[in-house]
Amino acid sequence: MRTPGFSGADLANLMNEAAILAGRRRKEKITMKEIDDSIDRIVAGMEGTKMTDGKSKILVAYHEVGHAICATLTQGHDPVQKVTLVPRGQARGLTWFIPS
Repeated sequence: MRTPGFSGADLANLMNEAAILAGRRRKEKITMKEIDDSIDRIVAGMEGTKMTDGKSKILVAYHEVGHAICATLTQGHDPVQKVTLVPRGQARGLTWFIPS
């Protein structure tokens, strides 16, 4: 559900990333955790350095929760799938939606 618009090559890349993550985590097989983490990595970029400043974390958390609340209260909006404070690419946090 999180890969709409992915081509066959994109899906192959996704599974390759998941296999790399599984290997790094010393797992014998790919699980949904590796696939989910690989989707985040492909769509939003590599994890950045974690925020250590408590005030920044609070501000980013309120911002991302605001996205989730507004989307939930907006009729016809795609449902929220995940909210994270893990920085990726230029984003300090992300709210993920699943297309309905």
